[in-house]
Amino acid sequence: MRLLRCLLPNRTGSNQVTRSVSEGDSGKCHDHSPSLTHRVGKVSAIGLLSAVLLLLSSACQAQTINQKIATFLEGKRSIRVGGGECAHAASEALRMSGAEFISTDLGADYPAAGDFVWGTLLKVVSYSNGKWTDSNPTAKALPGDILQYNNTRIVIGTSTWTATRHTSVAAAVSTAGLPTLIYEQNVNGIRTIQKNSIDLTKLVAGWVRIYRPKARIDQAGQYKFSLVNNMTTSQPVTVKFLTQSLGTVNLGAANTMSSYLMEWVSSSSTTTKFTLVLSNGSTITVDNAAGYEVYVATGGKAALRKLAQ
Repeated sequence: MRLLRCLLPNRTGSNQVTRSVSEGDSGKCHDHSPSLTHRVGKVSAIGLLSAVLLLLSSACQAQTINQKIATFLEGKRSIRVGGGECAHAASEALRMSGAEFISTDLGADYPAAGDFVWGTLLKVVSYSNGKWTDSNPTAKALPGDILQYNNTRIVIGTSTWTATRHTSVAAAVSTAGLPTLIYEQNVNGIRTIQKNSIDLTKLVAGWVRIYRPKARIDQAGQYKFSLVNNMTTSQPVTVKFLTQSLGTVNLGAANTMSSYLMEWVSSSSTTTKFTLVLSNGSTITVDNAAGYEVYVATGGKAALRKLAQ
């Protein structure tokens, strides 16, 4: 029987992401979505039934991958995702939405190591030699698109936003198709999901590459998953196929770069699955595209559980 295991390099940001906020600016973002007032007068029974059926039809329509990404991150505001790194948030959002989330499927870093690729390149917004450029002005970003930054500086009045390398996710876009709100974490030392404003037209250095997530393509016998340690101490986790050990990885303590990983394993068997095992014997079966957590169980004991999908 043929077994393969691939432990993927951890995607992180630079930790050099700062926002300098001018006096009088709270730094908080505001939702400017228009409110909807619905006034109902006399309606016929047929008209009311039609309206109800239309609402039910809309509610039952499946969300797109982008919408699922935005919904996931909106629900995680003020919560740490993965190990708290900026790229962990994007990786988990992609995994939860049904998109490709494993780096070997997304492609090699480009244009240089550390410049993560997150899907299909939509556009590059850059500033070079005194000129601001949008590489594809007709392509409009959507909420759920992934932003990758390199040596970026944005200046709005007396406020400055800088990032050596960083990852965020579009939360809202302008009519011109540029992000106006983003989900991000590990900014100014805050390692939980925040929703912040952004204006790429004020870019004065570096570049931002905007990627459209790609639908995940699954293969029989292959299992892609993520694993996070939320214990205050490091935890060794072993991957097994039946009784055969495929190797052990040592996850760092919670809220660190090394506390989160992505991995894939494959087997020529499509019926026998892989398991994750802690040093104390806690075991869980691996499902494709699932996320797993090492957490504090009863009595302070480390245990494994599957994250809610």
